[in-house]
Amino acid sequence: MDIKKLEFVRLLDDALATAEQMKGGHHGDYQDVQLSHLISALQTIKSQVVSDQLETSRGTSTLGLARQVADWIDSLDSPLLKAVGIIEQYYQRHYSNS
Repeated sequence: MDIKKLEFVRLLDDALATAEQMKGGHHGDYQDVQLSHLISALQTIKSQVVSDQLETSRGTSTLGLARQVADWIDSLDSPLLKAVGIIEQYYQRHYSNS
């Protein structure tokens, strides 16, 4: 696997670990459902990266992760929101022409 993929997978794994840690916490069922959706989306993206099936951003598209998390996260300085923001930036920067 090339460096670009390895780094992207590492970022996805970091976000997955953060989401998994939050799941089942004291925040309630709604957030657990949202975390489950996010975890599923992150796993799908990871699978697409590994299998070279992730579509390019064309410099403008996003994965929609940051917007999704910002809609339900309690704190906008959450480590999870930061993690998905980094994923979005990496995607736009490194998957624009591949």
